[in-house]
Amino acid sequence: MTTKMKVTLLNAYDTGGAGTATMRIYRALHRIGVDATILVDHKNTEDPKIRAPNTAVQKAWSMARPFIDRAPLRFYHSNDTVFSPGWLPDSLPSRVDETDPDVLHFNWMGGGFLDSGSVNEFDRPIVWRLPDMWAFTGGCHYADDCEGYKQTCGQCPALDSQFSWDISRLTWHRKASAFEDADITIVAPSSWLAKRAEESSLFRDRQIEVIPNALDTSIYKPWEQSFARDVFGIDKDRRVILFGAVNATSDPRKGFDLLQEALRKLSKNSEFDDVQPVVFGSSKPEDSPNIGYDARYTGYLHDDRSLALLYAAADVMVVPSRYEGFGQTASESLACGTPVVAFDASGPSDIVDHRESGYLAEPYDSGDLSNGLRFVLEDEERRENLSKAARQKAENKYAMVEIAKQYEQVYYNAL
Repeated sequence: MTTKMKVTLLNAYDTGGAGTATMRIYRALHRIGVDATILVDHKNTEDPKIRAPNTAVQKAWSMARPFIDRAPLRFYHSNDTVFSPGWLPDSLPSRVDETDPDVLHFNWMGGGFLDSGSVNEFDRPIVWRLPDMWAFTGGCHYADDCEGYKQTCGQCPALDSQFSWDISRLTWHRKASAFEDADITIVAPSSWLAKRAEESSLFRDRQIEVIPNALDTSIYKPWEQSFARDVFGIDKDRRVILFGAVNATSDPRKGFDLLQEALRKLSKNSEFDDVQPVVFGSSKPEDSPNIGYDARYTGYLHDDRSLALLYAAADVMVVPSRYEGFGQTASESLACGTPVVAFDASGPSDIVDHRESGYLAEPYDSGDLSNGLRFVLEDEERRENLSKAARQKAENKYAMVEIAKQYEQVYYNAL
């Protein structure tokens, strides 16, 4: 009898963007018979195979860790950026030993979850799925235009630092020392992120694979649009442009400002007077911006089926992000048969086939983003063809069993 492979996945949370991606991989692995467990610091589900600190003291420490990890940033002018020094000692190696896995599968390890200097203390092969750039930078999760990660970091623009030996360089050196003796295989969910990792000084000599994020295409699937609109109370005679993400309107990386410009341009054309923008993942801002239309805000949607129905209610999904390690909302939308308009940059470039399942606009040209929306909306027959191609792409590329098999092969190769 063949013994099941045992894999322990690690992610700071079991919710949020990276948490959702990790949970989907976990469920996919179980479908093909892999014995998978997840270690988190913050648990919101009841699954006993997802393990979190359980005593009052441990829970309090887990809640405090993200804030303590960021404490050194108080010495820098710009300290509100997403930046994880990863300096706090952790108990992850001993927690891993309790699960006795064959392979470790790292995911989102920031926010004080992982002591980046302790990676060489794990005595098992590590497969590290990159949700963003943090694993190979001096602490930032997205480097924007900075190329310090190709060298040794320092003078970090994310912190508005003028010092070569700042916390970003210290963090880089801690990682470099710990990674040197660690058995690490890198998995990137997009070719864009894989290229960034290949260019980095920390991972340029590592094995790097590209495996997209998994998706349950039996939930994320086309639904009757009229039914979906009834559920959300959306006018059936409007053409719906959907936009959404965690902190959709407040996170500059998500590109809401670029979308506003694109919608204002679109609204000047009387052919698109019937457009209804719908935003999820955010409540209506107090100072609601002028976007040329009266947008509807749904707030947060907490389950997959509601989100799938909302995608199905839309005529087009727009992903105006400046950077995405993958672009989960784009793949989810395709699976529901809703074409996607995005910039031809970072993760969405792998997901959207230009003029086949959507439109890839010139980065970061709001005028061309508006052109993409017009391309999808102006011709219903074209939109239906885009919809069919979108669903086919999702079934071929993101189905859970297929993704699980790819990871299983990476695990075996790492042993």
